[in-house]
Amino acid sequence: MPASAAAPMCDGPAPSGGGRPASLSRFSARGLSLLLGGALILWGCARSPAADSENPTSAVERSVPADSETAGSSAVVHVVPEGIAQLPNFDLAVDTANDPRDFSIEEINDGPATQQLGAAKLLRDNGVIGLLEDYIINVPPSAESIARWDLTKSWVANLYHNDGAEPAQQAVGDFENRMLSSALGSLDLLAQGMGSQRLHDAFFGALEACSRASAWPEVELFVMGHGRGYDIEPHLIEPTFGLTYFEYQQLRHQCARYAATYPTLDPAVRDRLLAPQRAHFARVILDRLDNELPRVEVPDRYQAEIDDLRVNGW
Repeated sequence: MPASAAAPMCDGPAPSGGGRPASLSRFSARGLSLLLGGALILWGCARSPAADSENPTSAVERSVPADSETAGSSAVVHVVPEGIAQLPNFDLAVDTANDPRDFSIEEINDGPATQQLGAAKLLRDNGVIGLLEDYIINVPPSAESIARWDLTKSWVANLYHNDGAEPAQQAVGDFENRMLSSALGSLDLLAQGMGSQRLHDAFFGALEACSRASAWPEVELFVMGHGRGYDIEPHLIEPTFGLTYFEYQQLRHQCARYAATYPTLDPAVRDRLLAPQRAHFARVILDRLDNELPRVEVPDRYQAEIDDLRVNGW
């Protein structure tokens, strides 16, 4: 691992006693078997649920909400477009010698294999502003564990990607990782009341529908506890669902990106509900960019996007 490649730590305090047990209300017989089999939730830096996200109901227990602002409106059956729930191709530009499905959990979490992950590829292809604007800042607070995982692995992958690069590219990588770290800080600082029940329902409904449309329709991409979605214990994934840890993370990334578009909500409603958390991300990121030491320069590649963020926000 490159020097100082340890992933950034969460800013908030760790849960006392090693984390509190989750109340696992699952959505299917498969989820119940996980509970009875002793599935563990990876709490990480879990926060208490948003005030309006208590006792959410899953997409399997009821249909995904229709894109109407009226509570109690008729539900709709959501059909995931073809190709959304498919795994992306391996990035041969990163590694042509190894099949990433053969990597261990540890290698995928902390090693060069992170460069094959979907979030790392999104960072390389679209830049850090694209990764944040098109995906991360739209994930509801109740799904912050998914956003946190993708941000952290992108941070690690970027260190490997830029290890030994020319100074100019190193500077770009340093800026990108500062932005990723600031986004992680934004997750920690999200106000409890900023969550929206409608965003929560629409996101997890689409995430559930996407997993059911995949080649592994029994797979569970999250486990719900106290109004939040949490990770499943990595060592349970392959024996329980029949796909490797790498395939699981790729599928979850694909489905989470899709869910963060809120396909069952009217775009105007979606944007109104997301406006507070988008503004929060912009405020925290710009504040840290301007004031956190050591300072990093904005590379030419990103100057116009940062200028636009200062003027127009997200």
